[in-house]
Parts: sequence; C-alpha cells; structure tokens
Amino acid sequence: MKNYLDKTIFKRIKKDLVAKYGVEKADKIWAYAKEMYLKLEKAIPNADKESKSFVFPAVSIYRSIENYAPGEALEVTRAFGTKTGLRLKKLFRRITALPGIPTLMWKNMDKLATKMSAGYGLRNREVTNDKCNMDVISCPLYDKAKELGTPEAIQMICCMDKEYMNGFRGIDYKRTKSVAEGDDCCDYRMTRSL
Repeated sequence: MKNYLDKTIFKRIKKDLVAKYGVEKADKIWAYAKEMYLKLEKAIPNADKESKSFVFPAVSIYRSIENYAPGEALEVTRAFGTKTGLRLKKLFRRITALPGIPTLMWKNMDKLATKMSAGYGLRNREVTNDKCNMDVISCPLYDKAKELGTPEAIQMICCMDKEYMNGFRGIDYKRTKSVAEGDDCCDYRMTRSL
C-alpha cells in the first residue's frame, strides 16, 4: 500500500525500525503508520500543506511505534530526527559552500527570517547585518500535533532542526529551548561568521 509516507524523508525511519525491531515488527509499524496517515488525511481533508507534509507523518509514525512498542516512540523518533538533521546538515553545508551564498543570505536575512517564521508566534525578533534572533512562542506544527492529541511527535522535527541549522556556512546557530519540549519558546540565535 503506497501513500504519502513512502514519498517523504520520514520513509527513512523504516531502516531504523528494522534495525531496532526486526523486519516483521517494523513492517507492522510502518503499515499501521500508513493507515494512521490516511485516517488523518480523511478526517481533515482541508488540512494545510505543513500539516500534511510534517505533522500527519510525525503523528502517524509516533502513534504507530507507541502502539507496537509502548514507551519507546519518543526515543526512536527523536533519534531519527537527529540522524536526519545531520544528513540535511551536510546537504546545506554543500549548498552554502558556493561562493557568495553566505553573503547573499545575510544581505537578505530580514526577508528570509520573515518568510521562515510566517505562521509562527514571535517575540524579541531582531535582525541586523550580523545577527538574527527570535523567540518562537507558538509553532503551528506543534499546535496541530497538540490538537491531534500527540504533541510529543513534533520533537522529531525539532531534533532535525537543531542539527541541520548548523549546516549553513556563514552562520553560527544556537537554540537551547523548544516549545515542543515544554519550554516557553524556541530561542533561535544566529550570528554571522565569515
């Protein structure tokens, strides 16, 4: 049964599931996750793109692991998020190695920050020639997962974010807090490093 989960970066978790649980159990987890995804898609047909692309897969996979391996979903999904973030970090490192890309990013940082934070609740936003800081106080991905009753599933995406953001050349990135992990905000701190 093919569906959206088979076409996303989330499909790579299947290998982790096989390594941890064996082929038979991993196949059951993946099949159930696909069913969960289709149920969410059917229940909320007008969901926004971010929900369909990120929240529905994360929630479906989390719930499926929890169904077949109670108490293990958070650890498994966070580990996958970190692993995926490290892979994406290498990709962003290569892309931003092109001459002039870091300078171009900083030249347009205000526009980039505005676009990247669209739909998020912010406070303390500050963008200058050499820094970009913002505190994200509400995240639509987390809010949707919370609405669906599985807010912890979004920690997988937060783990990706923590890693891949360190792949951009010309930016020193730090984040010590996460709304999805129970903090009051996600504290994005980016400083120019050329």
